[in-house]
Amino acid sequence: MIEYRNVCKTYGKKQVIKNLSFQIPDGQFVVLIGPSGCGKTTTLKMLNRLIEMDSGEIYINGKNVMQENPEKLRSSIGYVIQQIGLFPNMTVEENISVVPHLLKWDKERCHKRVTELLELVGMPYNEYAHKYPNEMSGGQQQRIGVLRALAAEPPIILMDEPFGALDPITRDTLQDEVKSLQKRLKKTVIFVTHDMNEALKLADYVVFMDQGEILQMDSPEGILRVPANDTVREFMGKHVHSYTQSQIICSDLMKTKVIKATEEKKTLECISIMNQHEVDSLVVVDNEENFKGVVSIDTINLRGKAGNSIRDLVETDVPVVSMETPAKTAFDILNEKRLNYVVVLTDTGKVAGIITKTSMSKALASVVWGDTV
Repeated sequence: MIEYRNVCKTYGKKQVIKNLSFQIPDGQFVVLIGPSGCGKTTTLKMLNRLIEMDSGEIYINGKNVMQENPEKLRSSIGYVIQQIGLFPNMTVEENISVVPHLLKWDKERCHKRVTELLELVGMPYNEYAHKYPNEMSGGQQQRIGVLRALAAEPPIILMDEPFGALDPITRDTLQDEVKSLQKRLKKTVIFVTHDMNEALKLADYVVFMDQGEILQMDSPEGILRVPANDTVREFMGKHVHSYTQSQIICSDLMKTKVIKATEEKKTLECISIMNQHEVDSLVVVDNEENFKGVVSIDTINLRGKAGNSIRDLVETDVPVVSMETPAKTAFDILNEKRLNYVVVLTDTGKVAGIITKTSMSKALASVVWGDTV
């Protein structure tokens, strides 16, 4: 449990945090959001004492952070920032192991932890552990930044706009990965963003701040359903309008990270891809990225032969939707056909994304269509 009690912070004559009081239960993904200068980053940094509060108290599991040694406190809290901050002269393994080394972990324990973490994000140890930051893409570097924050197994992770500098596709992928990691590892995450799409996608609770105060702390569906006041409603803008007016379409909710395979892929390759991404089917495309159908692990096991391509195993009679299709139509298909996902296509027949039954999509469906979904 994290608890802020009447916390205040002033810079010069400006009070940037005003008697802030709220609680964060263990294992929750909490997103701080609001206009620039609202105090969200200051709120975040006071927890690990990168910024010292002027008055008030912050507790982590009943312990006042001001009574903790700052270095020891920070070593027990993961921290990820937009600038990544990897050490350029260190390998991936060395970067991930920085805090464990400071905590006097032995070499074998460090090695085991690095191997486990790289496996979690699909970056095999033998391929990535000995690379240097300048040998990787921005998205890969940011993954390593996240893994470094997780390395010493801290119960709390702070993330300050970690994906703001990345391109939209990489950003979307990393959002999915971080949310998945948080659920699997049961970490408490406090995440700062100015992007409402990001907040709605990731948060268990959204903390909306303005001028150093909390205007609303609620679940994503709660803040969509009943914004606390005009400031929240105006910041939410199109989100509130879309969801309350039932105008949401598939492109608003689809996930753009799609695990695909071409028709020429061999059966064992496809099984390996499914195992790596923990899925039981792949979206199949041709060499021009045109949608051809879906291949499932059950079909490969039943009819596939090692060394053969999956071309004759592709299920072509599967429902699809367009980017402009009302999202409710996609949800109806998911429910009626009992599918894990429905494929979203562009006007030219290429794969744009998928709509899944994630907890977020259920929440948004509830906001728009009531409890019928």
